[in-house]
Amino acid sequence: MAARGESGTRCIGSLRSITTEIVAAIFGSVFLTSLVIGLQVSVACTTLSIGELCQILLSVSAAPPILIGLIIATRVKQTLTRIELKNEELVSSARIDGLTGLLNRSGFDAVATVALEEAHRLGQPVSAFMCDIDAFRCLNDRYGHKAGDRALRNLAELLEEAIGCGSTILGRHGGDEFVILLPGTDLKAANAIAKGLCEAYEARSLLQEDLAAKFTISVGVGTEGLGTSGLAGLLRQADAALYRAKRAGGNQVASGSERFVQCH
Repeated sequence: MAARGESGTRCIGSLRSITTEIVAAIFGSVFLTSLVIGLQVSVACTTLSIGELCQILLSVSAAPPILIGLIIATRVKQTLTRIELKNEELVSSARIDGLTGLLNRSGFDAVATVALEEAHRLGQPVSAFMCDIDAFRCLNDRYGHKAGDRALRNLAELLEEAIGCGSTILGRHGGDEFVILLPGTDLKAANAIAKGLCEAYEARSLLQEDLAAKFTISVGVGTEGLGTSGLAGLLRQADAALYRAKRAGGNQVASGSERFVQCH
C-alpha cells in the first residue's frame, strides 16, 4: 500500500509537473508569438512606444488563447489609428505659418494648385494678389522685430477679415509678403478688391496708437486671362506688379496690365 501510495503520489506529481509545463509552454508560446507580432508592428510603424507595446503584450498574456487574435487586432488597430492621427497633425502643422496662422508657402502652393485646376475645369477666371507692408525693413529697424511681428499678424487678420471666405486662399509666402488666390475673379473685380484692401489698411493704421502699426500696404494683381500658365506663372505676374507698385511709391495697386490704382 505504501508503495502504491508513493507510486500514486509520484504519478500525481508527474501529472502536475507535465500540466504545469504544458500551461507554461502555452503561455510562453502565446507570449513569444505576441512579442514577435508586437515587434513586427513596431518595425513596420516605427512609432510604437515601449508603453504601447507593453500594453499589447500584457493584454494578450492575461487572456484565454481564443481571444488572443481579437485582442492583438484591436490593440494594433487602435495604435495605428493614433499613429495616423499624429501623422495628419504633423502634415497639417507643417503647412501652417507659426506667426500668422495662415498657410505657409508650401501649404499655399499645394492648396492653390488644386483650386486653380478646379477653376480651369469649370472655365472660371482666376486672379492672384501679392501684397506686403510698405517700408517693412525700416519698421523692423526702427521699432524692433517684435513690432514687425505684430505688423505681420495685423495684416494677416485684415486679410482674413476682408477676403478670407468662400473659395479664397490666403498664405504667407515669406518675410512680409502675403499671397492670395481668388478663383472666379477677373481682373476688374480683382483690382477693386485690392484697392479696397489698401484703403482698409490705411484707415485702420490711422486709428492705431502704436506707432509701429501705422503703415500702409501695396498690392500686385495677376490674372489668368493675361497669358500666364499655371500657378507659378500667375504668381510671377502678381509679384512683378507688386514690384511696380512699390517702385511707384507704395500704398497702391498695380495689375498685370500695368495699370495703377492709387489708394491715397
